[in-house]
Amino acid sequence: MIVGKKIELAKVERQSIEQLREWRNNPELRKYFREHREINKENQRKWYEDVVLNSSTSYNFEIKTQEDSTNKTKLIGHCGLHYINWVSKTGEFGIYIGDINYRKGGFGSDALRTLIRYGFEQLNLNRIWCEAYSNNEAIEIYRHIGFKDEGVLRQTVFKNGEYLDSYVLGMLKSDYDKLKELE
Repeated sequence: MIVGKKIELAKVERQSIEQLREWRNNPELRKYFREHREINKENQRKWYEDVVLNSSTSYNFEIKTQEDSTNKTKLIGHCGLHYINWVSKTGEFGIYIGDINYRKGGFGSDALRTLIRYGFEQLNLNRIWCEAYSNNEAIEIYRHIGFKDEGVLRQTVFKNGEYLDSYVLGMLKSDYDKLKELE
């Protein structure tokens, strides 16, 4: 388990994959994802077995609230580092808060900060990046956290009747180290 200020990142448990699939299939969230079709139970099971349990290039975490007074946590989302290139020491992050009651409360920002800390300090990555569509207001959060714009890929995806641009944002280990010094 990796502890942030408001959240904990924990390994994805088999009993959580149905909730994660439900959130991934929610049209309000799916508009931000690469998938254009709903994920069925078999594909979710295969993802869990192939990627979560057996991939050396992907680290997936449940985002949970920290323990409350009854020692309980609550699953609220998912994040991970994907497509890790161990030679170049790069990885792409992905994140979502599936539980609507925990959006806009700083839980996602804390989860992302905790994830990038893990990526730079534990995995020894040099660059963490993301691709976010122009319909995603979280781009501003990524910039606020310290990710820098690296480029715009124009009209790369067609979602909900319109073409969207893809913003590529990245953070280098040296950027992260400077941000840590300011804390």
